Amino acid sequence: MVQNQLERFFYYINERHRIWQKRQDGEKFPWTNDKILQTYSFCNVFRELDKVTIWLRENWKEPYADHPNLPFAMAMARQINWPSTLEEIGFPEHWNPERIKAIMQGRMNRKEKVYTGAYMLTGTLGGTKVEQTIDKILTPLYESPPKITPESLEQTWKQYLPYAGFSGFMAYEVVTDLRHTKYLNKAEDIMTWANAGPGAKRGLNRIYDRPLNQTIKGFQLTEEMELLLNFSNYDGILEKYVPNLEMREIEHCLCEFDKYERVRLGQGRPRSKYKP
Repeated sequence: MVQNQLERFFYYINERHRIWQKRQDGEKFPWTNDKILQTYSFCNVFRELDKVTIWLRENWKEPYADHPNLPFAMAMARQINWPSTLEEIGFPEHWNPERIKAIMQGRMNRKEKVYTGAYMLTGTLGGTKVEQTIDKILTPLYESPPKITPESLEQTWKQYLPYAGFSGFMAYEVVTDLRHTKYLNKAEDIMTWANAGPGAKRGLNRIYDRPLNQTIKGFQLTEEMELLLNFSNYDGILEKYVPNLEMREIEHCLCEFDKYERVRLGQGRPRSKYKP
């Protein structure tokens, strides 16, 4: 582990959350002297602070906390990931695929946004995108739902992987939502497991001064992320305004740190610039 890269990683976490805090306090742009963070869009340190996640929590997760369809609703929400569409559809107390397809197609016909632009949703399941989402992905999930293992995020994540439309990334999005519900809020591996995506792996390779595309085995990924999480608990590593991290934040911030370093080192740039 390279000391200056480790320091940059935690600098990124502190500074990115400082930006969020200053915005909450009503301060005006730019909120930071860091030119990279001024110029480009980076996700919040904590996913729970993102706009879509806030909408889901306020409109679906809390009002329907005890509804048996909540796990399915989280899966549907992340497949679409656009609050205006989800609001028009409403919480799926009952599954009516024809009604939902009509709503989504109506939005398309009116040239209204239906899906997120935050991440790539691709598929080759046949039919239109709406038909893929409803008929090929969500209906089979509703009819034969995956088993939730209350004591384990990882085991629950694995249950989603055989389903069409649920890559490791998408399954992890759903499990992360369920972590903040009664279904997984007592999982034993909240502080010891995360699904490391390609960006997080590159972030770890940067911190350990390895070739960016070097393959890292699963157990090593987990050990290295857990070591970073342990470091975050040392006095002076995180500023006082940054809440305690979980493995989810470590994985998430490694990906964003990789984006930050690409810009700093002239290796590329994020997809979008920040528009104050």
